[in-house]
Amino acid sequence: MKRMTVLLIGAGVLLTACSAGSVPISEYAAAVEERAAIYAAESDGLREQQLAVLEDTVSRLQSELDGEALVVAVIDETAHESTKLFAGISDVLDQYVRDLDAMTPPATVSDDHRTYVRALDTSRAGLGPVIEDLPGATSFEEIDRVIAGSGFADAQQRIEAACHDLESAIEFQGPEVDLRCDATR
Repeated sequence: MKRMTVLLIGAGVLLTACSAGSVPISEYAAAVEERAAIYAAESDGLREQQLAVLEDTVSRLQSELDGEALVVAVIDETAHESTKLFAGISDVLDQYVRDLDAMTPPATVSDDHRTYVRALDTSRAGLGPVIEDLPGATSFEEIDRVIAGSGFADAQQRIEAACHDLESAIEFQGPEVDLRCDATR
């Protein structure tokens, strides 16, 4: 019996040592939810800011120009402000990916966590060509084509699916979580 007690205590110590790096699901859920909220707020703020700047600029241009000159100027400003927007989103997304990458998720959600981070990383990689190509756009159709045909746009459905999968995996373990999956669009 004494030997059995020693073995059980040893097994308990070993299990504690092996799981010491693991974060409880509730702590992980709170941390990942907090980072998702920060990312959503920052990216929404960038969109709102760039839209306001573009609206003000177009209003100013409408009072200064007309006809083809107005169209050309508005296209140029739209491409310029869109480039700034996507550069800002790239920076915010880069920080979000770094933050998620630095987390050590519980084993029960680690695969879903990694899938989500990979999807975000794919989206982030797709922003480079958008940022490079937008300044040269000479029509609204070209602006749309640059954005819609990008790896960034292509990755959005995969990100949203991976985000919902991670939410479900966390919630299956107990804590409710809102990763603001709609903010990845």
